[in-house]
Amino acid sequence: MTEAKRALPPRRRRGVWVLIAVPLVLLVAVTSILFGLRRQAELGTVPIPLESTQSPPSAAPESTPTPSKDSTTKATKVTKAKAARAATSLKRCRAKVRAADEVMAAGKVGMRNWADHIQAQTDAFAGEISVGTMEDIFRRTQKAGDEDEKRYSGVLRAYHRQGGSCRSVAGASGQVGRQLARCADRGRAQRPVLVAVENGMADWTKHLAVMRRSEDGKVHNPQQKWLKTWRAAPSHINAYKKAASRFSAPTC
Repeated sequence: MTEAKRALPPRRRRGVWVLIAVPLVLLVAVTSILFGLRRQAELGTVPIPLESTQSPPSAAPESTPTPSKDSTTKATKVTKAKAARAATSLKRCRAKVRAADEVMAAGKVGMRNWADHIQAQTDAFAGEISVGTMEDIFRRTQKAGDEDEKRYSGVLRAYHRQGGSCRSVAGASGQVGRQLARCADRGRAQRPVLVAVENGMADWTKHLAVMRRSEDGKVHNPQQKWLKTWRAAPSHINAYKKAASRFSAPTC
């Protein structure tokens, strides 16, 4: 019969329990610490031990620059300044075109009287009117011619004083741009009429000056001069009539 196992002395039993308990306590402590750290990491306070603290780079959100108050104010002022310049350009453009209209209107009256003056001689030579009727037309048109000359020269000077242009202007609104374009179209249509008026009125005013000098006895052989003028006049008169008949343009 084997001998019964002898019980360990109390001191040795305590040592065994210490060897078992201490590791368990340490394990529990370490576990608690790790759990606490993980909890703090989840709350965003500390990094998780044994895990990478490097987070993948994320693209920075694109931000739209907000214009400063000063830059907005400056841009507004620039826009207003451009709009003001465009409005001024339109005003000067219209003044130029309207001045040309005045020249054309004055030229129309003058050219009608000049044409009548020339036609009277033509009709008299053709036997369609009497010499007396011809002379009546001469007197009437000559008297009107003095006013024609004054009127035409006045509006022509006013036209040449205008410095406006109907070119497109940067910063102009759509409405102002369209108005400038219409005025530019009218200005282009006016040019051939203005040239024809200028040539025809130059003939008329020159003849009026000759008649005044003739009345004062300062023209040698006035009849010969007159016939030379009469033969040359239809060229410019007909050119004016053709240009005036073709004139077509938008309002400005």
